[in-house]
Amino acid sequence: MPLSGESSLLSRVLDWIKARVAQESELANMSYQDLQFLASDIGVSVADLRAIGPHITDHDELIRTMMLARGLDPDVVRRAFSAVMRDMEVTCARCRDVRTCQRELTANTAAEHCHEFCPNASVMDELLAIRSQQH
Repeated sequence: MPLSGESSLLSRVLDWIKARVAQESELANMSYQDLQFLASDIGVSVADLRAIGPHITDHDELIRTMMLARGLDPDVVRRAFSAVMRDMEVTCARCRDVRTCQRELTANTAAEHCHEFCPNASVMDELLAIRSQQH
């Protein structure tokens, strides 16, 4: 189980990235060495960091809303499985089905149709299975 400090550090770093990306692409102006350091700190590759940087603010709410629609509490998942949550966030940020996701979430049909478009659907299935085994 990850240390709670790791989870809060990741949250702070992602908040920092969101703030910077929102102010223009400061990420694009960082040196490669700084990108490597930041990517290493949050446990992703430089390529992933560059790919997800511009999309973090767009996808952050989508992953949270999708998890809630599936019956998962994102904060609980982050505390218990910080690496899994980080991987899900990266996967979500790289997803190109944003419009489908938004449409399904708005229509309250995302939970029943997520396997058709969401690359995190199977991971959420596994998290739901783990939760049901604990109860």
